[in-house]
Amino acid sequence: MLANLKTEIAQMVAESANSDPKTVLPTIELSKMADISCKYAFILSKEKNKNPATIAGEIAGKIKKSENFDKTEANGPYINFSLSNKAYSSIVGNVIKQAKDYGRRKKQPGKIMIEFPSVNPNKPWHIGHLRNAILGDSVSRILESGGNQVEKMDYINDLGLQVAQSLWGTLNSDAKPHGKFDQWLGEQYVEVAKKFEENEKIAGEIRVMLKKMEEGSNDIAEKGRALAEDCVKAQYETSFSFGICHDVLVFESDIMNTVFGEGLEYIKKSDSVICEAEGKNKGCWVVKLDYDFGFGKMENPDKILIRSDGTAVYTGKDLIFHLWKFGKLKNRFKYKKFIDQPNGVTAYKTSTEGEEKDFGNASSAINVIGVEQKYPQKVIVEIFRKLNFAEEADNLRHLSYEPVGLQESKFSGRKGTWMGYTADNLLAEAKQRVLEKIKLDVSDDEKEKIALDVAVAAIKFAFLRTSSDKRITFKWETALNMEGDSGPYVQYAYVRTNGIFSRTNEQPEIYDIKFNDSEKSLIKKIAGLPDLVERCSRELAPHHLTQYVLDVAADFSSFYAASPVLPEPDERIRKSRLAITKATAITLKNSLNLLGIHCPERM
Repeated sequence: MLANLKTEIAQMVAESANSDPKTVLPTIELSKMADISCKYAFILSKEKNKNPATIAGEIAGKIKKSENFDKTEANGPYINFSLSNKAYSSIVGNVIKQAKDYGRRKKQPGKIMIEFPSVNPNKPWHIGHLRNAILGDSVSRILESGGNQVEKMDYINDLGLQVAQSLWGTLNSDAKPHGKFDQWLGEQYVEVAKKFEENEKIAGEIRVMLKKMEEGSNDIAEKGRALAEDCVKAQYETSFSFGICHDVLVFESDIMNTVFGEGLEYIKKSDSVICEAEGKNKGCWVVKLDYDFGFGKMENPDKILIRSDGTAVYTGKDLIFHLWKFGKLKNRFKYKKFIDQPNGVTAYKTSTEGEEKDFGNASSAINVIGVEQKYPQKVIVEIFRKLNFAEEADNLRHLSYEPVGLQESKFSGRKGTWMGYTADNLLAEAKQRVLEKIKLDVSDDEKEKIALDVAVAAIKFAFLRTSSDKRITFKWETALNMEGDSGPYVQYAYVRTNGIFSRTNEQPEIYDIKFNDSEKSLIKKIAGLPDLVERCSRELAPHHLTQYVLDVAADFSSFYAASPVLPEPDERIRKSRLAITKATAITLKNSLNLLGIHCPERM
C-alpha cells in the first residue's frame, strides 16, 4: 500500500512540475515532519537555479485533492502529505491481506550465492564463527524476502593444515571420541598443534600427511575427508539449534579433483596473467595489479597466482573457486546428499560421484568473511576486472564483520582459547538463564521449547543489533533485557498481540474511522517494512531491521496503553483496533523471521 501511495504522490508531483514520475519517486519517504514527504524541489532547484522552498510551494499549490491525502502543503523545501483515514485503513487491510507475504518483493532475476560460515572442519564453532553464521543466515533471509533466488553455500577446507594435524592426532592416539565430536576433535587439535610447533619429527609426519591429502585417491585422503565430514555434521548440530541451514557444501578436495586443473589452464590463457621469465618470480604466473586499488600505493602490487612448480597459492585457488561460482568453468561437480535439515531442505555435498545439480552459475556472490580478509577479497575483485569480468567484479561482494567477544576475550583455534566460549556453551547458558525466569504453569517440555526460542532470540538479536563493521562485546544483561533493546522484548510484544486475540472470538475488520495519534504512529511504522527490507537487502545490513522491530514494539506498547482494544464500546473502533493489532502481529513475525528469530505463542 505504501508503494502505491508513493507512486500516486510521484504522479501528482510530476504532473504539477511537468516532470517524469520516475525521477520524483526516489525523493519520497516516510517522514517525522509529516506522514510522507517529497524533496523533489531540491533537484529542480539545481536545474532551474531557483530557491527550493519557492519551488515546493508552487508544486504544492497545484496538486489536486486526493481521497488518500487530507492535506498537501509545503514546509520549506519539502512537500508534505497527510494521509487520510481511508489511506490508514487501506494500509492495515493490505498488511492483513498479504499476511506472511507482507514485506516480500516480487521475484528478481538471477541467483545470489552467499558463502558462510566456512569454519575449519576440526573444531566446534566459537562465538566468532557464530557471528558469521547468524549474519549470513539473516542476510540470506532478507535477500530471499527481497525476491532473490538465494543459494546458501558452506565452503569446507578439508585439505588445510589444521585438518591434517587433527587426522594425525586421531591416527596416533588411543583416545576414543566422546561427547560432541567437534568439541572432542577441537580439544585434541589444540594438543597436536602444540606438538607440531615443538617437535620437528611430528611436524614432518603431518606435512607428509597433508601432501597425501592434497594428492587424493589414497587411504589418507579418504580418512581426512571422512574426519572432516564427521566434524561438519557435529558443527551442523550447533547450526540447526540456531535455526541455520544450507543448500550445498563445497569441499576443497573436490575443487582440487574437479575444477582446479581447468581453472589453472583458464588463468594461463588470460592476457592479464603472465609467466615471469626472470627475477625472483621466474616461472610463476602473475597478475599485474595497479599500484593503488583501495589500499594505498604498494611496493609490489603484482600477485602470484601459480607457483613455478605449478601449484596454486591461496589467491589462485580462491580465484578458481570464484570462476566456478560464476559459471566460467565447464567442469561440474557431482553431488550427494549430506544431511537432512530441520527446515525440510536436504543439504548436498560436492563429490566425485553422485548426480548433477544446478548449484553455482550465480549472477552475484557474497562472501561473509572477517574484516581481516578485506585485502584478499579485494584482490579477487581486481583480478576479475583484469580478466575482463567487470560485471562479475561488481557483483562480488565481501560482507565483512568485526570480532565478537565476551568482555575482553579473544579466540584462537590453535591456542584453544575458544574453550568455554563455543556457540554451544553460549546457547546452553542462555537457555538456563531463561528457564530460571519462566513462571508459566506449563509442562517441562513446553518450558524447554520456550527457553530455546527465547535464548536463540536473545543471542541472534544481540549479534545482529550491531552493524557488522563494529566489534561486539556480548553482555547478558542487554541480551536478555525484557524492557527493550533485545530479541525477547520484541518476542514479548508479539505474545501480547496473541494475548488480545485469545480473549475474544471477534474478528478484526478495518473501517475508515478517525484514527488517533497512537494508531497513526503504529500504522505508519508498520507501513515501512517493505522499504526497510529493500534497504537491508541493498546494504546487506540486518541491523536496520533490529531497530525497526524495536520501534514497532515500542509503538505497539504506546498504542496498547492509549487505545484500549477489547474494552472499546464502539464496534467499528474495536474491530479496527483488532485489525491494527493483527497487522502488528504480522509485521513483527515477518520481521523477526528475517532475523532468523521464531515467535513463541506465549512466554
